[in-house]
Amino acid sequence: MSLDLPAVTAALTTVPALPGEDWAALARVVGDQADRQAIADLGVLYARAVDDHAIDALVAMYTPDGVFERRGVAVTGAEAIRAAYVASFDTYRTMLHTPHPGVVRLHGDGTATGWSHGHAELATRRTLVQASYRYEDDYRRVDGRWLFARRSITFMYAVPADRMAESFGSAERMRWPGTEPEAADYPETAPTWGTYRS
Repeated sequence: MSLDLPAVTAALTTVPALPGEDWAALARVVGDQADRQAIADLGVLYARAVDDHAIDALVAMYTPDGVFERRGVAVTGAEAIRAAYVASFDTYRTMLHTPHPGVVRLHGDGTATGWSHGHAELATRRTLVQASYRYEDDYRRVDGRWLFARRSITFMYAVPADRMAESFGSAERMRWPGTEPEAADYPETAPTWGTYRS
């Protein structure tokens, strides 16, 4: 997904003046902060649920029509989302996802968008895979609770730990065990990647 980083950075790092004695406007500011914190908490709780294989908690973090997308392959609805995560749980004996802070844009209508990134260690029966990923998210508030309407994951790399040194400098940083190396999803695909000298 292309991101107008300068515009988004300006919008999210500019703090408007508080609305003084306009109590309704001040309440909106406080409400927006509560919404952002709830969405940030959702991301951290998601990582905990994945690592603990807490499948019911995980599926409940999506709207009923929610979508989980992994590298362009999407599944929709609770049963399909459950099956996608169970397949991952069956592949990796243990997982440790470390989410990093993200950004959220509230749209004022009970929806929001955001992105975050993180790192993971994923143990198969034979090797340890290290990965770095990004999530592009759509959120929806349902009965007062923020949920994922869509969660899309892409990777900067996914490489067996003992192959990291030889893999990291290559564009082919997708090296899941038993597969041929593939190009990573980013950052080389960013429209700014080759333009910094111009």
